[in-house]
Amino acid sequence: MGKLVNNLLFLPALLLFSLLFTSCGGKVFYEKIEPIPDETWNIDSVLHFEFEVTDSMQFFNIYFDIRNSIEFETQNFYVFLTSQFPNGDISRDTLGFVLSNPYGEWKGRGSGRLKDNQFLYKAKVRFPICGIYKFSAVQGMRSDNVRGISEFGMSLFYFEKDNL
Repeated sequence: MGKLVNNLLFLPALLLFSLLFTSCGGKVFYEKIEPIPDETWNIDSVLHFEFEVTDSMQFFNIYFDIRNSIEFETQNFYVFLTSQFPNGDISRDTLGFVLSNPYGEWKGRGSGRLKDNQFLYKAKVRFPICGIYKFSAVQGMRSDNVRGISEFGMSLFYFEKDNL
């Protein structure tokens, strides 16, 4: 019974989360938001994002979407991102996200215990090769289990110069 109630509560929250993050005005090319079980991201948990590019001349804005709870214990959140290109090339990056200011005030939107954040990763990006692009993300904190992250996602919007 408790699992059914959790699932029923999760669906409206996911819908609200999606609506909040698509409000930046652009047309969505790709969006995937992964729930983090029990709001605890284990170091061994890898999140996967995959999409196909068919037009190598199209520009995109890339965002990362993070929903954290007020139980998140630090100001910054780090993620290791691995990108695999259609030709097999791989790149790795360390992403840092500031979730609160030095005084502990949350930067994300939301009046309850969950805060929604959308971070611009790269603006006006073009993918040079047509094909499948694969991204994987793992939490990069010093703890094996990071509490307070309830969802993590990746969004690509068609680039429109007026929406930056």
